[in-house]
Amino acid sequence: MTRFKLKCVYCGRSYDPSSRIWRCECGKPLDVILELKDLEVDFRLLKGREASMWRYRELLPIPPKARIVTLGEGYTPVIVREVDGVHVTLKLDYLNPTGSFKDRGASVLVTHLLGIGVKEIVEDSSGNAGAAMAAYSAVAGIKCKVFVPADAPEGKKLQIASYGAELVPVKGSRAQVGVAAMKEAEKAYYAGHTWNPFFLEGLKTVAYEYVEQRGGTPDLVLIPVGSGGLFLGVFKGFKEMLGLGLVDRMPRLMAVQAEGFTPVYDAMYGEYGRPVPELILADGIAVPKPPRLEQVVKAIRETKGDVIIVNNKEILMAFKELARMGLFVEPTSATVLAALRRGLNEGVIEKGEEVYMPLTGIGLKAIDKLLKATSKGYL
Repeated sequence: MTRFKLKCVYCGRSYDPSSRIWRCECGKPLDVILELKDLEVDFRLLKGREASMWRYRELLPIPPKARIVTLGEGYTPVIVREVDGVHVTLKLDYLNPTGSFKDRGASVLVTHLLGIGVKEIVEDSSGNAGAAMAAYSAVAGIKCKVFVPADAPEGKKLQIASYGAELVPVKGSRAQVGVAAMKEAEKAYYAGHTWNPFFLEGLKTVAYEYVEQRGGTPDLVLIPVGSGGLFLGVFKGFKEMLGLGLVDRMPRLMAVQAEGFTPVYDAMYGEYGRPVPELILADGIAVPKPPRLEQVVKAIRETKGDVIIVNNKEILMAFKELARMGLFVEPTSATVLAALRRGLNEGVIEKGEEVYMPLTGIGLKAIDKLLKATSKGYL
């Protein structure tokens, strides 16, 4: 049986994985640690398994006899294109059941919560994670309350409520939404995706799937970073593949952020110094204070990566370019193509490199944002 432990990488405290703790006593985030010793994985033996992320069952921190809460998430298609001399692998993760990559994390987290007997949860989200947690909680029979910014995209709010979750709009900043959810969590389990280590475990399968679908390791991965969950999941996934001997090197990981919300850049290089734009297109990464910021910065430095900042004009140009490829994604997803262009111009990305770019959310979730951009003449 695969062994896991729940540990704080800051103070070293360990916890029983079946406990209901979601944050270390020291106030820092927890991580699920997979013990790689004596663990063997052969991707050739996976061919007969279901085409979902649960094909990697042995590498996910769920007991063997647990009831898996799944909607068929993961193992999404990849397409390969050449963009300005760069070999690009686009991961179509917006084709997950609720329309975003967050389904991967929700599936593992809700499966875990069901297994430890949680009946009621509280989540805070700008939209996609809330929709994913609402959907998977509905499947599991867990009562779900989701706190969202009052100005979150209407489509995302409708989607959350449609799954039967209680939707709680909060006026104010994204940080204020989190505070409101934490207060409510005094009466129910806090399942916040930005904190919970089991959510990250689902996201690491984005790296596993590259290794299986494309083989080896890309030179570079471009990842939109808000709370940093996908970034750290991809880092963890490739690191586990390296530890298991399935790849021979780590890719460079580059965080992509949008002007107005640049905490990773600020932590590495000093304040970026651009105001929050009038129209926040990339709302999925509009997170001013991610709880795992230190871990993101450490992963960038360990992989010799970097952070690239893009603006609304670049995001919209990239959105239109992806649409011309037949890929209708959220502006947040389009930031990776915008970052590729900027990275080439700035010399941090080179022609001939193999670049992996997850497309994280479907464009239908951002119709109101896109219509607003059109009315203001941006599109």
